[in-house]
Amino acid sequence: MFTPEPSLTHVPATRESIVAIVESINQPQVSIPGKSAQAVPGYLCGIRNGNGSFSIVVGLHLPRSGENVVYLHERRQLTTAEEYRQVESEGLQFLESMGFMLDNLNFRNLGPEAQEQTVARIPIFSPPRPQAAAAAPGAKAAVPDAARLGRLLAAF
Repeated sequence: MFTPEPSLTHVPATRESIVAIVESINQPQVSIPGKSAQAVPGYLCGIRNGNGSFSIVVGLHLPRSGENVVYLHERRQLTTAEEYRQVESEGLQFLESMGFMLDNLNFRNLGPEAQEQTVARIPIFSPPRPQAAAAAPGAKAAVPDAARLGRLLAAF
């Protein structure tokens, strides 16, 4: 069973430690407790731990706030290929149950440069990227350009 891990703001994995990445090819509307419902991309990542075991991590990226929600399986250290396959299958089912359609990126078959580019573009591997309004406490909320344009045109 996968549960959110609030202490993790992102998946702190290096290119070398990643054994698999499965990425959603759609962005279903997802409602996460305490967050506003929104269209999000989903990811499943297999990671080789420093002690030789493996872990499966599921991550969702919330584009409105720039946050990531990281889910960990109750079995966090997988030592056999059978355990890995079983937990990976549970992770895929978990994402599919939320409406995600998934694509295995065959990460280990990519060249080192393509692997680096993949890790750099996937937001769950980076700390949260707060929106401008949330970046500065007490700062005025950013007004969307369309709203500014509407006010300007209304003045005439």
